[in-house]
Amino acid sequence: MPNENINSYETKAEEQRYITSMLPSQLLIKGIPEGKGLASQLTKKLSKIHRKRQAQLASIFDDLATTQQKGSITKEDIKLVEDESLSHPYESLLRSFGAETAHVLLEHTKVIDSCLNQELSDQLIVKFKTYLSNTFNYEDDTLNADMPASEFYLHVALSFVAHLDACIHHAAYSKAIAPISLGWLFMQKLNPDKWHYDSTSKKHSLINKNGSPFTCTSRSFIHLLLTVFYFQKHKTMPTSLYGIRDKIDWKVEDEEGRLDEFIYKKSERDSKRNWLSLEDVFWLVGMENSARDEPNKVLINWQQSFVKYIKTEDISDLKGLPPSAEAIIWFIYAFFQNIYEQTAKQNKMNKEQSCVIYDDYYDLWESMTVYYESKISEGIKAERIKWPEYLENQATRAERMA
Repeated sequence: MPNENINSYETKAEEQRYITSMLPSQLLIKGIPEGKGLASQLTKKLSKIHRKRQAQLASIFDDLATTQQKGSITKEDIKLVEDESLSHPYESLLRSFGAETAHVLLEHTKVIDSCLNQELSDQLIVKFKTYLSNTFNYEDDTLNADMPASEFYLHVALSFVAHLDACIHHAAYSKAIAPISLGWLFMQKLNPDKWHYDSTSKKHSLINKNGSPFTCTSRSFIHLLLTVFYFQKHKTMPTSLYGIRDKIDWKVEDEEGRLDEFIYKKSERDSKRNWLSLEDVFWLVGMENSARDEPNKVLINWQQSFVKYIKTEDISDLKGLPPSAEAIIWFIYAFFQNIYEQTAKQNKMNKEQSCVIYDDYYDLWESMTVYYESKISEGIKAERIKWPEYLENQATRAERMA
């Protein structure tokens, strides 16, 4: 029986290109309550038959426009490029978050989309490497014409998330707080509170056997949000997470104690299986307390522009949600949470206990952070404070991982 799954490709390179192209849509869809089911349809259940695939994609995108009239997007509106994905996968995500005004980030995003809209070649890899070198002074010998396709496309995705990481810290926090790598904070890795690293022997030794030896993405994200909310109220950093929930000026109505239960469930109780949706984040930051008609109007306007973009393929038609640091930080978290969950499934199947660590991510983030830090005056830098030690320890690479 023929395999009609869209992930059946003649070459591994084309498969990796498709996966990388679909990643922004997949993660953004996971940010809505019904997102996991839609994400599964988008990545695993699309037909290889052109008209059937068009109809399936139209139904998925139509479901995203939940406040619009059913049938706003039809199969005739789905215009697929040769690699069977949309033409602007990363720029459409950037515009959805209202972040297209960050011009260097937008330029980088267009370079990435250009890489994904053509077949892999030596010239393409060299061009991407030259862009990173010229813009961010980033050099990596592994980024070369002989590298496997899977590594190149991973590097493309990591560069985008690392740039989001550096750019959002620069825009939201850099005048008051020195930078840390949010992506490295969210990445699953050996827990620095449980392991000691000997730089001479270059080995880790376990110093605390209680609990998981690895960090957890959802828990780290909750800890970051708690710290940010505390800082917004007190203008100082907490020294620990103990008891700070009661010292945060929450903007959500919580007469039934939903907040404490939510934080406990997401960050402490079985946090591996507790995905934080974008809707969860908006609830935590109090966006639901806006004027009653305002959030619905904003959502409808975005969905109308999304429908127009699908119909015209003109990326300038896509108008984003109001810019939100928390929404972009959520995407950085979602990227690593998705890897976390895939790794956990593999570990369960193979009866192993391991994690996936991307050193290249930290190298990319460092180069991009140096670029943005060059725009901060030395006077401002001298007045900045640091993130608390419990975040800095997890967000700093002490050594290059094996």
